[in-house]
Amino acid sequence: MRSYVVFSSMGPDRPGLVREIAEFFSARGINIERSRGCVLGNEFGMVILTSGNSENIEGLIKDLDSLRQNTGLDIHIRKTKAPLHREVLPSIPYKLIAISIDRPGIIHQICKVFHERGINIEDLSTNVNHDPATGANVFQMVCYFSLPPAVKIIDLKNAINRISDEYNIDIRFDAMINK
Repeated sequence: MRSYVVFSSMGPDRPGLVREIAEFFSARGINIERSRGCVLGNEFGMVILTSGNSENIEGLIKDLDSLRQNTGLDIHIRKTKAPLHREVLPSIPYKLIAISIDRPGIIHQICKVFHERGINIEDLSTNVNHDPATGANVFQMVCYFSLPPAVKIIDLKNAINRISDEYNIDIRFDAMINK
């Protein structure tokens, strides 16, 4: 029987860390289905959806202390369902991009609009880059979400436009055929 585990890790960044994690999974017959990782400050964080037969997954769980010791990572795992067994309601996939001069609260304001309408965020990434030409710290957010049929697109557009106007954020979102 195929089992799935979400693996999350964080620790001091250094070259070769991702290779060590991938090698650890591979040596135990575990497949990496989906992953995200990045350097945040001086720390490297990674989230991975893994799969394997139940016996290999149990072996992986038992061997995690060796990976913690060898890499210096804080590691957490959680058993989960297969992606195709995830309960999802009919919806339309969308992509949102927001850009602004950086300041606290941008993510909160946008996510609040989604939450008030029961919209699920499926993928979110943000970044702040320093623009040497203007001297500004520029915030960028890319977000994928699912729009349920009960949410009127005009209501969402109006709410996003209010946030855009009030906080001076350039926000665009469009329906997607494929993510």
